[in-house]
Amino acid sequence: ISSMKIDHQNIFFTSDFHVGHSNVIRHDGRPFKDVNEMNQTLIDNWNSVVQDEDIVFYLGDFAYRCHPKTMKWFASQLKGKIYFIMGNHDHFRDIQNLNRFERIYGDSTGLGGATIKVKDDDVKGGWQDIVMCHYAILSWNKGHYGAWHLHGHSHQSLAKNPDMKWFYERKVLDMGCNGWDYTPISYTQIKSIMNTKQIKPVDHHEGDAE
Repeated sequence: ISSMKIDHQNIFFTSDFHVGHSNVIRHDGRPFKDVNEMNQTLIDNWNSVVQDEDIVFYLGDFAYRCHPKTMKWFASQLKGKIYFIMGNHDHFRDIQNLNRFERIYGDSTGLGGATIKVKDDDVKGGWQDIVMCHYAILSWNKGHYGAWHLHGHSHQSLAKNPDMKWFYERKVLDMGCNGWDYTPISYTQIKSIMNTKQIKPVDHHEGDAE
């Protein structure tokens, strides 16, 4: 399947909201007194940056042990055209029943992903490749040519681990909302971060000529 091409940069990325999950407040050290405050803040922050015609890629783990009515209410509040990448806590039928997403990638294993090309004249060839999955990928397609890898799942724990510094020096970012002030992060913001990173081949594919 060829990559989805997006000819503008009004694109945002985020993951791991865990709507309705009270324990995630403690696990992540989230600054909310309860799930109601967390849910409302996530909605307000989303709508403070995303407009109706913008595109958002959501990289998994939407809710956890959350009532379907709460999930439906939450999803209906969000602006933008949302493309959903399944996480390990997402159940396909539940996500499908929300009738909110332009497309759902993957299944309840969280092993699915999406690749896109974003029109960007600053990039050689004019398109920025982005490989997304709920889980971090050690070696991703076109990584040795500057493709970005965006993931969720880890709630910033890998990115904060000194032993993983070598990995996050590559063009990789954890989209977990607890690392971005519980607000979707824009293509432009990510580009400015990725421009400080180097391409570091790690496997036998990377460094070979096409």
